[in-house]
Amino acid sequence: MPALHELRFRSNPHVELKRLEDLAPQQREPFRELERDPDFYGLFVAKPPLAMNVQSVARQTAELFHSLRTPAGVAIDDDMIDLVLDGILEIESNDGFISGADALTLVCPSVNASAQGLSQDALLHAQDLETNDPQTLTMALYLYNRIPMTPFWKTRFSNSEAVLAHIGADGGSLRALLEREWIAGSTERTTGWLNWSSRTSTRRTADDVTYKLYISPRPERIRDAFEIVVRVLSEFPGTPFKIGDGAAGLLRPDKLVAYFATRELLDEAAEVLLRELAGCDAHGVPFTGGLDDSGLLSWGIDPPDSDRVLKWTGPRSWRLWVAQRLGAALAIAKSTCKTATVEPSHFAIERARRHGVDIETWTPSATLWSTA
Repeated sequence: MPALHELRFRSNPHVELKRLEDLAPQQREPFRELERDPDFYGLFVAKPPLAMNVQSVARQTAELFHSLRTPAGVAIDDDMIDLVLDGILEIESNDGFISGADALTLVCPSVNASAQGLSQDALLHAQDLETNDPQTLTMALYLYNRIPMTPFWKTRFSNSEAVLAHIGADGGSLRALLEREWIAGSTERTTGWLNWSSRTSTRRTADDVTYKLYISPRPERIRDAFEIVVRVLSEFPGTPFKIGDGAAGLLRPDKLVAYFATRELLDEAAEVLLRELAGCDAHGVPFTGGLDDSGLLSWGIDPPDSDRVLKWTGPRSWRLWVAQRLGAALAIAKSTCKTATVEPSHFAIERARRHGVDIETWTPSATLWSTA
């Protein structure tokens, strides 16, 4: 086999490069805001059997894609490797031109990506699903480890009022503490969450990240855990938090979340909570950085607003950001892997690592966002 820099590349024949004007009006509308970017050229759209999300394309990448309709040698860098792994370009091998999971060991020969615990279980679950649809795989990862809905839970946590009563937030000293330290969000509009915001406004920019502390008790322990969390967070003024507003919300692993401006504040609060919540039965949140062995506390960093390509998509959570990249990678692996040398889950882990995820802790790497 020739050295990597001696191999030829070509545009994947199962990928179309389309300008916005080539799309039907209803297809074009969600991407119109990209036209304001002078570097935007068009969209990569997959053709069967390749499965991948629609991707926006910069002019330089479009020129490269056009030039490689005829196979040729090019300079190898990380961007070229990512284009091959994402199925946009193919690289020449002894078995012909390959991309995606088939090309992983060729373009990343020393990779040794692995995962453990709930996150690995989630990846294996999604890998075994009989689908290569990126959105379906993303949600399978994001929703993993939810407790199944039963009549018991549906009755106990039937609505937000039932949740407030169960956790003791509808009266007494706990309600008085909540009203003194926070502003309760409206319960008239269904959002899936009961939230309490800070009485102190803070100035934020589009590049700011949010540090999230996930508190994940079993739903049987949510009443005791909630009271402890509120009393601890009251010692950290300005800390907003939220809890699921019904059975579906309290059966998800990330059922109780607090937000911090810095990692230092998050660590201080977590240290106190670990002591106060000692012995609490844990649920566990996949794709977050564990702060204890049980899975009761973990953390992540929500992407800054400046990370969004399309502003209408709204803010994304850390776990959804990770799940989207893993789901897209699983879809590519399932639709490109012609050999059994690379498991789709292994490929997805490596793609997440190359996107800037520390795949041993499932937290952002130091270089992912400038303030992380």
